[in-house]
Parts: sequence; C-alpha cells; structure tokens
Amino acid sequence: MKVSLEQLKVLWRKYNQDFLRCSYFSAFTLRGRKFHAEDEIQAGDLAYFEECGYPQVEINYVESFYNLLSAEFPLEYRRPYGTMDFINVDRYLDILNNTNKLSRRKRFIYVVGDVYSIDTVNGKHVILFGHNEPLDYKTWNEKKRQVSKDQKFNYRNSECGVILFVNMKPNAETNYIERFKKNTDLVTSIVTRKRDSRVEIAPDFIPAEDTISVNDPDNLLDVYRGTNARLIIIGETISDSYKRSLLQVKQYDKFVRMMVVPNINPGDIDHFLKQVKMVYNSDRWSA
Repeated sequence: MKVSLEQLKVLWRKYNQDFLRCSYFSAFTLRGRKFHAEDEIQAGDLAYFEECGYPQVEINYVESFYNLLSAEFPLEYRRPYGTMDFINVDRYLDILNNTNKLSRRKRFIYVVGDVYSIDTVNGKHVILFGHNEPLDYKTWNEKKRQVSKDQKFNYRNSECGVILFVNMKPNAETNYIERFKKNTDLVTSIVTRKRDSRVEIAPDFIPAEDTISVNDPDNLLDVYRGTNARLIIIGETISDSYKRSLLQVKQYDKFVRMMVVPNINPGDIDHFLKQVKMVYNSDRWSA
C-alpha cells in the first residue's frame, strides 16, 4: 500500500511511535542506502526520504496502521464498509454479477488494504488485489485460486453517498419557502446534526463529502450516474414534477434505493437517521 511521505510525517508527529508499526513491502535502494522488505520504518527514515525528495513509500498493509491513516485522512483512506471471508466474497460478487445483468448500473466492491499472495518461484509476497482497486466477479474468478481460503477481505461498496432531492425550480407545485425549508432541514440533518448524533449511516460514509443536493429534476439521473450515490432521499410528497425524474432513474437502475421524507421532526433526528441507515444499507436484490 502506497503512502505519501507527508502523510507518514503527520502520523509520526501526532502518535506515539509504539503505535506506528509498519514495514516496507519490498526492498529498494535510495542513493546507495538499502532498505529491506519487512524492515520496520523508523522516524529517521522519513528524514532521509525528505532529504532525497522521495515522495511516497510502499508499506505492508496492517489494519491497525490503516486505522490511523483513516482517522487522519478519512477521504483518501476510507474506513471499510465491512469484512468478508473468502466464501462470502465469492457469493457476494456472484450476486452482484447477476444483479448487473438486470441493471445499467454496474456494482462491484473496492478492496480496502492490500491482499497478498505468495510467488511460488521466490517465495516473496506479491500484491494480488491492491488497496482501493475495484473488484468484480470477472477479476475475482481470474485470481481467486491464488487466494488463501483463510483470507479476510476488508471492502467498500462501489455505491456511496446520499442524494437529497428537493425541486427548487420556480414552477414547482408547492410553495418555494416551504421547499427551501425542507431542503435546508435535510442538509442540516445529514451533514450538520449528524456530528451530534450517535447514529452512523455507514462506516465509509463521510457526511460532508458524500451528501449531494439535487434541486433540478432534469439533473437527477446525471448526478445519480456520476456520483454512484447509494440512496436518493426525496424531501417532499412525490408530485408530477418528481415522477418523471424518478422514473428515469428507475429505468436506469431497477434496484435504486429511494425514500420519501416530506417532514423532519427537529427533536427526533436520531429516528430519521435510523430510517436513512436502514434504507441505505438495504440490498433489495438479496431480500
């Protein structure tokens, strides 16, 4: 897994070095100095890399170290959505493959951290599936014979994010002020009030980054396709101005997740977020 020198320097400044145990993935030489595979990275190494203008380091994936990266750089090193063993990865990708045949949206998973195999010639570790690489059923079947049956996979889904859909065009059926308030309430509930709530929508969901407002019905399908959002929340009772846009999305992806939330009780945000969490994490094709 490649980590930038600047990111490593942040961790070494902030955390006790007892927590910063990570090692080099492979051997390399830099200005005559040799670094060996499996050697632990030392604070002095970082100073040497900086002196040499060496921008990034390839390290062995260790879950505890990844958690520190995720805490400091949550967007680049997102937390995994979950963990699966070999059998469940095989089963889940098979389900997604069958689902993809019925939808224009093509779903897959991202590997979180590196997954290794052993080179039978020299006995060295090689990266079989790299961090943040997409993994679909075809790629999995090409390589799964090289995977240990005891391997655990940290993963994220290809779908991530929430679209907040409130029509703000002047010619919409309902009062503009009411629509403006509903849109504001939705954004506040997901992005701002989420920080004060104990409800986590999903481990890899970052509210400030993964919440997208759509206020023009003509743009909904393009945003849904372009962001790979996992859920559409409609902030009003569905009227004619919404039906056409939602139908377009439904024709594109028959498994789209939607929920209608015409009103939000400011005193019960946790209940609202629990409902969002339930729909967000549902898989209709496996029900």
